[in-house]
Amino acid sequence: MVHNAKTAYRIQQLQAASSKTIWKTIYHHNTHHKPIPPLNGQTTFRGKCDVLRNALFPPVNATPRTRLPPGLLTSTKDIRHHTKPVTIQETHLAIIHLKYGTSVGPDDISYTTLRHFNTAAHHLLPHLFTACLT
Repeated sequence: MVHNAKTAYRIQQLQAASSKTIWKTIYHHNTHHKPIPPLNGQTTFRGKCDVLRNALFPPVNATPRTRLPPGLLTSTKDIRHHTKPVTIQETHLAIIHLKYGTSVGPDDISYTTLRHFNTAAHHLLPHLFTACLT
C-alpha cells in the first residue's frame, strides 16, 4: 500500500513536469524497470521526451539584461595573457562544492543544471569558463 502510494505520488510529480521537481522525480522513478507514465497527455516516447526536455531545460529568460554602469570597471590593464585555461579538475572541484537547493540567479541556471551539464559534457564547461575569464 505504501509502495503504491509512493508510485502514485511520483507519477503525479512526473505529470506536473516542473523544472523544480523533475530531476528528483526522475532520480526516484527508476525508468529502467518501469515505463514512464503519460506526461501532459503525451504517450509516445518522443512526446514524453519533449515534455521532459522542456521541464528540465526551460527557455532562458529573454528579458534584456541591465548594462553595467559606466566607470564600474576602472582597470585598463589587459590581463588576458596572464590567465591560464581552466582545467576539467578545477571545474569539477567547483561544481562539487556548490550549495544545491538554493534559488537560481538572474540567468535562471540552477546549480543542479550545472552539475548535470558537467556530468553529460565535462569537457565543455572549462572552455566556457576560460572564455569568460579571457
